[in-house]
Amino acid sequence: MSSETTYRPDADPIPSAARPAATPAPFPPTWALKVTMAVTGSIFVAFILFHLAGNLKVYIGAEDFNHYAEWLRHLLNPLIPGSGFLWAFRAVMAISLVLHVYSGITLWVRARRARGAHARRFLVRRLGSRTMIWTGLIVLCFIVFHILDLTVGKIVAAPGFAPDDAYSNLIHSFERPAVALFYGLTMALIAVHISHGIWSVVNDLGGTGTRLRAVVFALAGAIAVVVAVANLSIPIAVQLGFLTVG
Repeated sequence: MSSETTYRPDADPIPSAARPAATPAPFPPTWALKVTMAVTGSIFVAFILFHLAGNLKVYIGAEDFNHYAEWLRHLLNPLIPGSGFLWAFRAVMAISLVLHVYSGITLWVRARRARGAHARRFLVRRLGSRTMIWTGLIVLCFIVFHILDLTVGKIVAAPGFAPDDAYSNLIHSFERPAVALFYGLTMALIAVHISHGIWSVVNDLGGTGTRLRAVVFALAGAIAVVVAVANLSIPIAVQLGFLTVG
């Protein structure tokens, strides 16, 4: 007599591939970093244009240029006593700089990790995006140099630095060929940086219209050229003897 045996297959001896754990969302979110870059970048562009307008007063003469520098130190006085507004403004700029640099480096690292062959080919076509991190770091070094040279008056400043004579400090600084050259090269890099940065603000804040992109692209290029040419004219004028002290 035979007995019917029910076949019950054993458990699969080969375990199924473990499902990979979901990749946690990066922190801070990429969108937040891009918005931070856009906002802080816009602050810097506004400052650069304001600073450029003040720098061009050097062509009017020492008295007007020094008066402008003194006005900056006591802006909104007596509403805000002494140089309180200037220091508050410096604090805002310093915080914006830290956020801008941190966001830029973080986005750059994430992009390199996720970059494929297509992304590499695309970046080759975009000088601005390919060099953004490097131009930004060079500009950061220039900011430190510029503050030590013309604000603090230490380490890299020209001999005879006078805290109350911004005009002479500027002229004496640009009388040094190496400083004039460094300033000129940095202005060219700033032009590349802000040109791509202004255009990127539109993308980061959600602008997608073809006409809007075209207008901003042209505007970004125009602002970059004006900033570079106008700022470059000052060390050139000093080197050629058109701007002198006394």
